[in-house]
Amino acid sequence: METVRSNSTGCSGGNRIGPRANGSYRKTGQMSDKTTLIFTYDRVGNNGKINLTAKLGDEVLAMDDLNIKSANARERFAKQLCKDRPGIDRTDVDRELLSIADETHQKQNTQQSVAKSLAELDVSRIVRPERFITQEVSGLTVAIPTLRDGRPSGQLKLYLRWMDGKREVVNIPESLTLPDGRKLWIHPTPGIPSILDRPAWSKEARTAWMDGTHSVNAADIFQRLCRCISHYIDFPKAQAPGTTATLALWVLLTYCYPAWSAIPYLYLGGPAGSGKSRVFEVLSRLIFRPLQSSSLSAAALFRTLHGKGGTLLYDEAERLKQNAPDVAEITAMLLAGYKRGGRATRLEPIGDGTFKTMEFQVYGPKAMACIRGLPVALSSRCITVVMFRAASGSAKPRRRIDAYTERWQTLRDDLHALALDCGTDFLDMAQQDDVCPKMSGRAFELWQPLLALASWVECCGAAGLLELMQDYAASSIESGREDQTPDCDEILLRMLGNLRQLGISPIAKDVLGKAKEEEPQTFSSWSAKGVANALRRYGVETHKTQGRRSYGHITLDQLRRIQTTYNMDLNLPEGYSDNTGGSTP
Repeated sequence: METVRSNSTGCSGGNRIGPRANGSYRKTGQMSDKTTLIFTYDRVGNNGKINLTAKLGDEVLAMDDLNIKSANARERFAKQLCKDRPGIDRTDVDRELLSIADETHQKQNTQQSVAKSLAELDVSRIVRPERFITQEVSGLTVAIPTLRDGRPSGQLKLYLRWMDGKREVVNIPESLTLPDGRKLWIHPTPGIPSILDRPAWSKEARTAWMDGTHSVNAADIFQRLCRCISHYIDFPKAQAPGTTATLALWVLLTYCYPAWSAIPYLYLGGPAGSGKSRVFEVLSRLIFRPLQSSSLSAAALFRTLHGKGGTLLYDEAERLKQNAPDVAEITAMLLAGYKRGGRATRLEPIGDGTFKTMEFQVYGPKAMACIRGLPVALSSRCITVVMFRAASGSAKPRRRIDAYTERWQTLRDDLHALALDCGTDFLDMAQQDDVCPKMSGRAFELWQPLLALASWVECCGAAGLLELMQDYAASSIESGREDQTPDCDEILLRMLGNLRQLGISPIAKDVLGKAKEEEPQTFSSWSAKGVANALRRYGVETHKTQGRRSYGHITLDQLRRIQTTYNMDLNLPEGYSDNTGGSTP
C-alpha cells in the first residue's frame, strides 16, 4: 500500500487539486494497483500542533489534533492507524509522519523569518506626490509637456526644497531618503499627465527658483491677490475688505493645506447673477491645481482627486440636495474630505459579477457655489461668502478675465515659490492657537488656518490684517447663528405674506408662482410639493376648507412671529392681524 500526504507545501507523490479555504492544499496520490493511503493536515496552532487525517479512498481511518513534533504523539497516531490493519506498513507511516513534522517545522521557521523582516511602517512617512510638507523637505509636482520618442507626452517633475536650503528637481521616485536615513514614501504613484496640462509654474520662474534668484514676500503676494480679486468682483462696501482678504488667504491655503489636519471649505451663496461663477473664474487662475466640476460622476470625481489631488471648484451645487445615489456618494466624499486622511469608499467591479472595496483619498481644499444653499452637514464645514448683484453702473463684471494673462502667471509663479520656501513656517502655523480668541469647536477648526496665515502675512508686512480677519470671522460666525434660514425659504414666506395681505387664500402652487415671478431662475426647478415642505419647517401647513387645502388660515401675526424668530425680512406691515390675515393699524 502506498502512502501520500496532502499539505500546504506541495510535496511530491500526488496531484494538487486547488487551494483550501485555510491556505493548505489537497493532494491525491497517483492510483496504481495498490490502494493509496492519503494523509491531510492543517495547522491549528503554533509549535507544531496540526489536525491530521488518514484516509483510504473516502473512508477516514484516523483523525486527531496532535503536536506533530512530539514522538509520543506520532507513536499514538500511528498505533491507532495501524491497529487491526495488517495491510498498512507501519514503517511507511512513521516515515510520512516524520516528513510532515519536518515540513511543519520548516514552514513555521519561514513564517517567523518573514514576520521579522517586515518592519512596521510609520504612516506619517507616506506623503502624496502633488504637495507635501515635512520638517525635512517640502515638495510639489509640476506637469511638464515633453517629447518622448519623437511624440508629445506629459511628464511630472517633483520640485524639492530641503530644510538646509538645497533645491532640486527629480522624476517622481518611489521614496526619498531623509538626512537621518529614514525613507519618505510617495503614494499614490501618479499617472502620466495630459499633454494639454500646461505647467502652472512657468519654466522661467522654475529656473529662477532653482538658481536662487526668485525671491518672494508673503505680504506682497497677499496684497497683489487682493488687488486682483477686487479688480474683477464687486462686494458690498462694508464687507469688501474682509471678504477680499478671506478669498486671498484661502488661495494661499490651497498651496500649503497639507500642514493642517483640517481645512475650511469655501461656500459662495447668493441669487442668480450675483457673481458666484465670476469668483470661480478668478479662483481657477490662482489656486493650486484647480479642478472645475459640476457634472462629473462620483466615480470620476473620486478617481481624479485620488490620482491628481488639487483644489475642487464645484459650481451649481444645488444638485447636492437631490435624492440620488450618485449625489449621495459625492456628498459623502465632501463630508469626509475636509480632514486629513479623509477617504471615500466604493465597491468597484473586478469581473465575474464580483466587487472589491476601494478607498480613495479625497482630502483637500474645495469650494462650492449655488443659489439654494447646501445640505446642513456640508454647510457646517464651510466659510460662507454671501454674494450680491453688482451695482448697475459697475465696470467690474464687464472686465475681461484674461486681458492680462501675465498677471495671473506671475502670481502663480510666486505662489509656487512661496509654497516650497516656507514649509516649516506652515507647519508652525498649524499649531498656532492664540490667533482664534473666543473660538472653539467647529468655528476654531474652520477659521484657525486662515487666521494663522493672516498673522504670518502681517508679520511679513501686511499691517492690521489679523485684526481685520478676526473681526470678519467673528461677524461671520455671529451672522451664521442669526441667519439659519435658507434664502429660498425667506422668499417663499414673503410671497405667502404678500398673498395673505391681499386677502387671498393661496395653495402651495400659488406661492410658487409668486416666487417664480420674483426669482425665476432660483425657483425654476421647484415644485408645489417642495414649497409645501419648505413652509412646513416653520409650522406653516395647509388646512382643508370646503374641499380645498390652502393657507387661508395663516395670519400676519403668525408670519410676524416667524419673522422675529428666524431674523427674516418678510416685508410685513406694522399692526395686528385679524383672523382672515388682514392687518389693522
